[in-house]
Amino acid sequence: MDYAIRMDRPVSAEIKRIVRSLSQDGIDHIDGDLDDHETVHEVRKRCKEARAAARLVRPVLPTYSEENVHFRDTARIVSDIRDATALIETSDDHVRPAVEDAGALSDDELNEIRETIVARRDERAEAMDLEGTLATVRERLEEGIERADELPIATDGFDAVAGGLRKSYKRAYNRMEDAYDDPTTEAFHEWRKRLKYHRYHTYMLRNAWFDPMKARRSELKELSDITGDEHDLAVFVETLDEEELFDNDVREALNDVIAARRGDLRRRARPLGERLFEEDPDALVDRFEGYWTAARRYDLPA
Repeated sequence: MDYAIRMDRPVSAEIKRIVRSLSQDGIDHIDGDLDDHETVHEVRKRCKEARAAARLVRPVLPTYSEENVHFRDTARIVSDIRDATALIETSDDHVRPAVEDAGALSDDELNEIRETIVARRDERAEAMDLEGTLATVRERLEEGIERADELPIATDGFDAVAGGLRKSYKRAYNRMEDAYDDPTTEAFHEWRKRLKYHRYHTYMLRNAWFDPMKARRSELKELSDITGDEHDLAVFVETLDEEELFDNDVREALNDVIAARRGDLRRRARPLGERLFEEDPDALVDRFEGYWTAARRYDLPA
C-alpha cells in the first residue's frame, strides 16, 4: 500500500486513507501467514506510521492527542514481546559478530547466551497468550479504521502539513545537538525517535518531488538504522545487567565489546546527521513547500 500523499487529492482525504490503510495492513498481518513474532514487529511498525500520519497534520487535527494515544497504546500491548525478540536479533546481527571479532567469548558461551534469551522470549510469549493478545490488537486496529473516517482535519493543501512537518523536523534537529552535547543512552534514543518521524513525513510528502525526496528518505533510513542499532545494543547490555543474566565475567566482556561498537555507531551517525539536519526548520519547510507548489502547478493534469 502506498502511504504517500497523492498531489491531486485533498490532504484531509489522503491522511484518512493512509491511517485507514495502515490499520487494515496491520489486520492483514495478523490474519496472514507470518510468524507471530514477525507479525508483532509489522503491526507495531504500522502503528508508528499511523501516529506519524496524525503528527503530520497535528496543528489542524483537534483530536490529535486521542489518535496518538490510540495507536501508541495499541503498539504497547505487544511491546514487551517485541523487545524480547529484538534482543535475539541484536545478539545474532551485532553482538555475536563483534564478540567473535574481538575473541572475547567462546562459541559455547555465545551459544548459551542465545539459548537463554530465546527461552526468555518464549516464556514471555506463553505467559501473555500471544494469540489472544494479537486478537485484542486486531480489535483496536478495526477501531482505528473507524476513527480514520472521522478525523476532523481542519484544512487542506500544504497548510495542513506545514506545522506538523516543522515540529517533527525541529525536534529531530534539536535532539541531535542534545545527543552529542550530552551523549547518554536516553539522549540518543530521543534523537532516534524524532528523526524516524521526520523520515516517515519525508516519505508521505515524496510526491512533491519524487527523486530528491526518495533520496532524502533513503539517507534518513540509513541514519535511523545506525541509531537503532546503537539503541538496541544499549538495551541489550541494560537487560543483561538488570536481570543479572550470566555471570559477571561474561557480562563484563559483553559490556566492553558493545561499548566499543556503540561508540563506532555514534561516530558514523554524526556526519550523516549533520548533513540531513543542516537546514533550520523554517528553511526546510519553505523548501518542501516550494516542491509542493511546483508539483501542483506543473505536474497535475490541467
